[in-house]
Amino acid sequence: MFGSLLDKLFNRPLTEDAFAEKVIKAARAAGFSEPLEYVPKEFRLKHGGGGYFNLHNAFNDYQSADKAHKAEVLKGYVSTLLSYRKETPQTFEDVRPLLRPVIRNLAMLEEVRLHQVRTEGWDAPYAAVHQALGKDCVTLLAVDYPETTSTLTEGPKDNWGVSLDEALAVAVSNLREATPDAFDEIVPGLYVGRWNDGYDTSRVLLPDVLQRASIKGRPVFMIPTRDILMVTGDKDEEGIRHMVEVSFKAMEAGRVVSSQVYTYDDQRIVPFVTQDEALKARMASLEHMLLQGNYHVQKEQLDTIHDEQKIDVFVASYTLFELKDSNGKTFSMCSWTETVDTLLPKTDRVALVQLQPDGSAKTQVVEWDELEAKLGDLLAPASLYPARYRTLGFPTPEQLSQLTPLV
Repeated sequence: MFGSLLDKLFNRPLTEDAFAEKVIKAARAAGFSEPLEYVPKEFRLKHGGGGYFNLHNAFNDYQSADKAHKAEVLKGYVSTLLSYRKETPQTFEDVRPLLRPVIRNLAMLEEVRLHQVRTEGWDAPYAAVHQALGKDCVTLLAVDYPETTSTLTEGPKDNWGVSLDEALAVAVSNLREATPDAFDEIVPGLYVGRWNDGYDTSRVLLPDVLQRASIKGRPVFMIPTRDILMVTGDKDEEGIRHMVEVSFKAMEAGRVVSSQVYTYDDQRIVPFVTQDEALKARMASLEHMLLQGNYHVQKEQLDTIHDEQKIDVFVASYTLFELKDSNGKTFSMCSWTETVDTLLPKTDRVALVQLQPDGSAKTQVVEWDELEAKLGDLLAPASLYPARYRTLGFPTPEQLSQLTPLV
């Protein structure tokens, strides 16, 4: 009780352990009477019958929700936990009408994988079954229960006898049947979906739905967070610019999905290409913003794993800077220090740091592309998302002289 009071007074962030305790308390209050054991190293609950309830997505969704909706998020996940006591659909025909497609950022899957690494090691097999959608997001299969969505990161159940493609085809068909026209015009020429059923962003898989919006030209769309789908026309330059700017605001507080701008090519989702240099810069800055958040979470997880497994490697930070007099144009940078074994994020620039005998540091900033092209043998790709590279030594003075320093 005293600890809870301190948390309120000092506004301490919610820890994984505290969240697990909150879920258990809510489950008991809702009538879950079977054994329920928290496994902290795996961040999941072991419940009656030997099953497990992973807490990763619940924790992320609870933290991302605004204060007014946190109780609703918690209730939804507790309802899923309660459903494990009941008779749930087992065959594909039973579950068929409940299937839905969901679109998630790739970093969500990586968070789950790194939690597994903490307990089972780097060599333990992990496979998230999904369809590629964009450079930073994927399509997954989900089951739409009355009070929550269960995302099947492992794909269709073995006994269903269907492939992911077959199951997703059914899921998309189900979604189409539950999709009336529901676009609101938020500024002239820019529309946002208003279905508010948890599957707004999934409707980019229904090109005909987006084409029915009153836009100029073919659809150009964005899904910056799980709750926001925006669409405008490729002939509406102002609408596209507005859409990108709204995405900056949305990603500040929402559960991010994608920083990219998309369109259709013969019903296929493809990147939208613009020749507008100012728009390109804003799109790049939006991608930087998403990656900064992803890299931050990744660094926290890797630091924890390295500490627990006694691995001596420095996980470098992904840092953003704004160029002067550039109307918000940003670039990313990381630091590579001599004698320090490092995992570097892939950034626009790299600061090469040499510590001097007097305690000072000599720093040379270079472009990543040039560094990789000329000294790629010193960078070993790691199996991580977002991408990181393990340093193999440090450039010699002769190698450093080959690089172009940035002022």
